[in-house]
Amino acid sequence: MEDQTKKAEIGKLALRYGLLVGAISIVLSIVFRIVDPLMQFTNIWIQLLSGVIGIALIVIFGIEIRKKIGGYWTFGEAFKGLMTMSFFILLLTILYSFILFKFIDPNMPTKINDASETVMSNRLAKMGMDQDKIDEVAKTFENGEFKAKMEPTLKNEALAFGFGLVFYAVINLIVAAFIKKYKALNVLEDAVDPTV
Repeated sequence: MEDQTKKAEIGKLALRYGLLVGAISIVLSIVFRIVDPLMQFTNIWIQLLSGVIGIALIVIFGIEIRKKIGGYWTFGEAFKGLMTMSFFILLLTILYSFILFKFIDPNMPTKINDASETVMSNRLAKMGMDQDKIDEVAKTFENGEFKAKMEPTLKNEALAFGFGLVFYAVINLIVAAFIKKYKALNVLEDAVDPTV
């Protein structure tokens, strides 16, 4: 596949699969919200499950892109394709969160703040932490610092996008290393000089 055509095809497929994974993430969020509106924000197992599903989809669709462009791509091509996919995943999920927190349920940051404080305090108490230290940790929730980070503002969304890109960059470096696939060079053909 010609280099420019290959790059264009990787970009097109990465856009398609990025939007698909973003849509799947939103559907999962809606399902979790129907079961319990705060579950996704307070249950560590649900957060881990969501992360594992997201990474698995990136791997699956990354391999799918590789197949559709001829079965081979370099580490650089894989990383760029995965980052393009991740860009659109983040774009969709952050837009969804903004709409949810700003228009659908504006009290969500307060609910998450209160639920997170309760979960954190209970978890620390079970670990045997002193009540004074638990109260110290709870100050983040009580003084509005945690809630302020959840508010749907341009600054918070930009920060979430930036941190998300860094997170995906680390994941994608690892995934790209595993799913890259180079064409085997024919050493005999390269060793023979056809002009002799």
